[in-house]
Amino acid sequence: MENILPKNWVETNLKNVVNSTKGKKPARLEEFKFEESLPYMDIKALEFNNINQYADIKSSKSFSKGDVAIVWDGARSGWVSKATSGAIGSTICALTPIKINTDYLYYFLLDKYPFINSKARGVGIPHVDPILLWSLGFPLPPLAEQKRIADKLDVLFGQIEAMRKAADRIPELIKNFRQQVLTYAVTGKLTEHKGEKRLLGDLLVDVRYGTSKKSDYEVTGYPVLRIPNISNGEINSSDLKYAQLEIKEYTLLSLKEGDILIIRSNGSISLVGQCSIVRKEHENYAYAGYLIRIRCNDDLEPDYINYSLRSESVRVQIIENAHSTSGVNNINAEQIKQLEIVWYPIIIQQEIVRRVQSLFDKIEMIEQSYNRLKTKLDNLPQALLHKAFKGELVEQLPTDGNAIDLLREIQELKKSVNKKR
Repeated sequence: MENILPKNWVETNLKNVVNSTKGKKPARLEEFKFEESLPYMDIKALEFNNINQYADIKSSKSFSKGDVAIVWDGARSGWVSKATSGAIGSTICALTPIKINTDYLYYFLLDKYPFINSKARGVGIPHVDPILLWSLGFPLPPLAEQKRIADKLDVLFGQIEAMRKAADRIPELIKNFRQQVLTYAVTGKLTEHKGEKRLLGDLLVDVRYGTSKKSDYEVTGYPVLRIPNISNGEINSSDLKYAQLEIKEYTLLSLKEGDILIIRSNGSISLVGQCSIVRKEHENYAYAGYLIRIRCNDDLEPDYINYSLRSESVRVQIIENAHSTSGVNNINAEQIKQLEIVWYPIIIQQEIVRRVQSLFDKIEMIEQSYNRLKTKLDNLPQALLHKAFKGELVEQLPTDGNAIDLLREIQELKKSVNKKR
């Protein structure tokens, strides 16, 4: 369907409203300023204002005031930035607007970046397809409206960035709240009951290492849970492997509902001691050697101990007891048995589990709301850009004039610039 522009706009091509200058590698490039040098504006300098190289003026091509920089070569080809004074990097192209608003041009190219990048040419090192770039349809409003659009986008993008920064705090707040719930659960503050300290080993009927047999993705033998399947207290069986086990070994390792699997060995100390509970759907699975299975006696509610092992007070004990061998952190079965937990009568444990789960359900709803918000914030800039270049973001004013007249001026200016070259 043809894009219908406001009546005082005109459609042209990008090549008709800009001149371009491709950067090149200068004859001299140093880490520090030297006489007759200027900042070398590569992608890092443009994106982060991180200038760590200087080029000699004589052999360099330079940005002009009001230029827009576009990455010409590399994985991010098509990425754009407002340019500052300096030498044009060898992978950068400067686009000089001809009687059009620089910020309007910048936002137009920002809108087109995903498309330009997806259509990059070249094997090995991709680069912008010049035919595609210069033939991009360019919606041209009157100059005054261009400024209003750019100013409006500046304000809206600033608001989006502020919302993103605020939203970025939410995952950490959720994480801290979960940990606070677990702390309250094992210290009795959640139910206002006083517990007694017990050694975990005194409340277990079995502690067992997993199989050392190699497993793979071929669906033969028994499913074997591994470290990647241990996730935030629950089993994640999306990445599942299988192993051929002898009946005797499988009988010993076969999992039951309520078993707890603990990571005993890993390069990352933060993963050592992480655990997940076995639910009904994972019964009769086996488990790998980097995991330890614990099985509770009748005085211990499995969900309660699953929460306890993830609480800060027990995590501190695990980290203190874990030892490192050749960069790998380990905790063994005896150390797990010596972990000190707070024990309550089984009926109190079950009430704690019920309250924790209720709070976790609420937290999960908050997390889902955050994820929806994040998706909206991620999609909003592109939606605003699409709206802007259809003439729907700001009001058209009769006093702005007609872009046809502006286009004629641009064409005359482009001719005169090209004659001088």
